[in-house]
Amino acid sequence: MRILITGPSSFTGAYFIEALSKAGHDVHATCTQSVTSYTGVRALRVQKAALHATVHEGIEFGDDAFIRLIMEQSFDVYCHHGAWTKDYRGMDYDFQHAFAVNTRSADRVCRLLSENGCRKIIVSGSIFEEANPVFSPYGLIKKLTTETFQLYGTHFGLHVSKFVIPNPFGPLDNPKLLDYLAREWHAGRVPRIQTPDYVRDNIPVDLLAMGFAHWVEECSEHKGTSAFRPSGYVSTMAEFVGRLSTEFRRRVHWNCEAEMAEQTDCSQPMTLVNDTALQPLFSEWDEEAFWNELVQHQIRLQS
Repeated sequence: MRILITGPSSFTGAYFIEALSKAGHDVHATCTQSVTSYTGVRALRVQKAALHATVHEGIEFGDDAFIRLIMEQSFDVYCHHGAWTKDYRGMDYDFQHAFAVNTRSADRVCRLLSENGCRKIIVSGSIFEEANPVFSPYGLIKKLTTETFQLYGTHFGLHVSKFVIPNPFGPLDNPKLLDYLAREWHAGRVPRIQTPDYVRDNIPVDLLAMGFAHWVEECSEHKGTSAFRPSGYVSTMAEFVGRLSTEFRRRVHWNCEAEMAEQTDCSQPMTLVNDTALQPLFSEWDEEAFWNELVQHQIRLQS
């Protein structure tokens, strides 16, 4: 299939593009800048994506250049993956700007895609939007973005499916929990975990990408809506840190201890997980290779 996807400079986007290409698809990606203008980890992601896709530079979703692209070229599937993520973890997330960026010209885009042969749209959702009630501006924006595409996509005869992303981790991620743990372990310190009781769905990014390629292929082409909620390692955060500690100890001579604080922050839902386990679906996924690459990546970063 010919597939158009946004967001190649994002952590998951680079892996999704690689998985789609390895599955045999003709992948096209739009990025808002030139490939050579990205820096740091975003440059590494775009370079990874460019190995597996035709990259169309200097295009933002819904702008004139994007409209020209979908008018001049036909795509079987459109993957709406890029999104506004600056300050996405806090209440200062720019709600109005994010919605404008995520849904610019969505009605026109859906109409043109349909007229030019597209059969389905995959919208990358977030587990943050699955909470009831939604507890963050980012989660609310992701939910509204999905609903906007469902409205206009189905109006023009497309199938619109939400791919709900839980908590991916792996090489090329932004600095988060894993980076904090590795930094402390490398320095010989004992990190302290403030929210050990939350039950979360942490998933290796390459396994998640396999699930994404699978769903792009398997979801319906008939007018309507659907959702796919891939799941990885479901556990308390204390248990997940224990898993990380075990995998790191097998590969490096660090102490890899962690202290669990008594959790006092319960501002988020205690349990936030998906429902479709991916490991049973992909027996070919190499879990050992994933951990080897992840640990080596962290060794390079911390050294």
